[in-house]
Amino acid sequence: MYNIIYSSGGVCASAGFFADGVSAGLKKENAKDMAFIYSEDECEVASVFTTNKMCAAPIKHFRQMGNVKTNFIVINSKNANAMTGLGGIEDIKEVLSHCQSNVKNPIMSSTGVIGVRLPKAKIIDGMKLFNLTKRDSGSASKAIMTTDTFPKEIAFKVMLEDGSSFNIGAIAKGAGMINPAMATMLCFITTDAKVTKREMQATLDEVVKTTFNAISVDGDTSTNDTVLVLANGRSGAYEKEAFKEALFKVMHFLALEMVRDGEGATKLVTYKVSGAKDDREAEIAAKA
Repeated sequence: MYNIIYSSGGVCASAGFFADGVSAGLKKENAKDMAFIYSEDECEVASVFTTNKMCAAPIKHFRQMGNVKTNFIVINSKNANAMTGLGGIEDIKEVLSHCQSNVKNPIMSSTGVIGVRLPKAKIIDGMKLFNLTKRDSGSASKAIMTTDTFPKEIAFKVMLEDGSSFNIGAIAKGAGMINPAMATMLCFITTDAKVTKREMQATLDEVVKTTFNAISVDGDTSTNDTVLVLANGRSGAYEKEAFKEALFKVMHFLALEMVRDGEGATKLVTYKVSGAKDDREAEIAAKA
């Protein structure tokens, strides 16, 4: 038995995690346009990306990193670093070389305009503004927005039968170009659960099918779709079914928030299909 309750703090709800958003001059009027998520402990990472064959440089760079642990994600808005060739990957490497000394195997994620190289100087200067002791998930969620009209974050605390507990929280952005292969959306999830990379990846792969891969706004598929889950194990607690349900709650909530905030969206419609022989048949019927 376990109990899942709403919490606060977004990606900072989990022990050992920090986040903030800053203005690096990428957006107008001093708006926040860069964010970081930092863990004091190195994290196992699970990931799901766009199925678009023209995926952006940040995704290619992540895949080149291989099976490593990390404790830092830097996210910029306004520029997607997509369709930028090998130069886009080299830009990421240069930017990440300026991370603070306590950062291990940093990951970069981007969203915004396609086909334009990163404004490296501004981004590097923006990274100098990062204070890794800040716990401001709300600020980070605002910084990653593009055409979103409101920030998106959520957190839960999971109480296990033996008295132990773990936390899970997330921030996300997504508006327009949202289709069943995810879309122009980013989602960053943190947890202090003591979960292995293999179990976390398997759970993410399963849950994404009925959350982010089940929503649509305009039928397009983006180059930058990203879901990353970071687990630092700080709580020492874990239970498979509890973790799966908590992850579903996080992703289901954020998926619906994205649809509500889709470009030009005025209605939110949920299809319930009965009589289908399996989930795939129900999905086809719902999207017909």
